[in-house]
Amino acid sequence: MSIFDNVFEQDTKKNKAKKSSTAQNTSKKLGDKLQEFKEEFSEGISEYDDQLFRDSGLVLSKVSENTASIKYEGLLARSGADDVYTMVGYGDNNNWQDIQTIRMNRFGNSFHADIPINSGLNTNLVFKDSAENWDNNNGMNYTFY
Repeated sequence: MSIFDNVFEQDTKKNKAKKSSTAQNTSKKLGDKLQEFKEEFSEGISEYDDQLFRDSGLVLSKVSENTASIKYEGLLARSGADDVYTMVGYGDNNNWQDIQTIRMNRFGNSFHADIPINSGLNTNLVFKDSAENWDNNNGMNYTFY
């Protein structure tokens, strides 16, 4: 064993210790960031945030336990509708309950409305314009669980 072997061995140990310490600090920092994200952004996120209909131009966001916000940029909006209404019902998609028609507000090329939701029941939506043209997701309706 030469003198250089001893020097290299000590440098290698220092580098390993430094890497281990850096990895622990990075892991700790990353863990803190993940914890911060979880606490700040995940609380209250609902099942509606899984946006199955985003490609159809529909986003539904839960605002409170009893209210959701709709942003609609779907077929009717793209076709130049002047007014859009959403029909909202609850429960089984084939047997809606408590059906309401809500006029949506236009903002640029999209329409928005706050709708009541009923926790524990599906929220079913369809859209129509003032000329009675419908967007009902090709007959399947827009259903959120």
